[in-house]
Amino acid sequence: MSDIRHHRSERIKRDCAQAQRAPYVIADLRALTSAERGPESVRGFTLLELAIVIGIIAILLVLVGPAFTTLTRGTDVGSAIYGVKGVLENARAYAKANHTYVFVGFAEVDSSVDPSVSPQITTGDTPYGRVAMAVVAAKDGTSQYEYATTDQGNDWKANYANGAHLIAVGKLQTYENLHFVPLDFGSWTPTAHPDSKMARYQPTGPPYILSNALSKSVTPFTWPLGSPLDSGYQYLFDRVINFDPTGIARIATSTNGDAIAHVIEIDFQPTHGTVFQPLPADFNQDVGSHTVIQLGTTSGAVRVYRP
Repeated sequence: MSDIRHHRSERIKRDCAQAQRAPYVIADLRALTSAERGPESVRGFTLLELAIVIGIIAILLVLVGPAFTTLTRGTDVGSAIYGVKGVLENARAYAKANHTYVFVGFAEVDSSVDPSVSPQITTGDTPYGRVAMAVVAAKDGTSQYEYATTDQGNDWKANYANGAHLIAVGKLQTYENLHFVPLDFGSWTPTAHPDSKMARYQPTGPPYILSNALSKSVTPFTWPLGSPLDSGYQYLFDRVINFDPTGIARIATSTNGDAIAHVIEIDFQPTHGTVFQPLPADFNQDVGSHTVIQLGTTSGAVRVYRP
């Protein structure tokens, strides 16, 4: 028994002596720095990898670019819709509150011309892409013209006097990438198109469709006020909706006298600068990105229709 204990003790001593002679190894789990690794161990991107990444980015830009442009133009149209809606509502409220006539002018001009340039270009091959809007009111509470069925508006022009009888209501508003739809939409009633988002009762003809090129008002005004009707202005507003002191809206043309339409309609479509997509005569109103703003002439209600 003592021999077994002796051998065991000797074996333990030998193991301890061997362990003391062996070197200790301490594992360093810390990551080496680039300086410790040396320059040969530092690796960057190869030219092939960079070319692949640039190619992927270029493809994404090509795919996303048109969608972003369309989204931007859609946003422009949306801003214009609610901007016009708010201006019309405020103009009617001002006319009733101040017992006066209020005139809301629209003009479309060349969007490639800087907005600060005078005059803004409204003629030529491409006078498109920027719609301006301004509101003025009669200082003395009168319309400054007499209703007539022939030569209506001659008294307005004769007495205009650089807008001396008018006062500006609010600031000039401009909307980019926007164009008046040049079509006079035909009948598109709810009965004929029960599932259409664009189905609505609407009149036709120049006195009621503001976007129609023939809907030129006999109550034009210039902006800024203080300039004559033939020169010296920045904007000439010759598409005008006027509100009388009771809040009734009209578009006064040379032959419509005191006519009151059931509704007045303003039609817009988006553009890309001065370029817009022409609409065919048989255009389906339920297709596209156009917008209709309809104003109830007696109620003042403003409704928006979009496909």
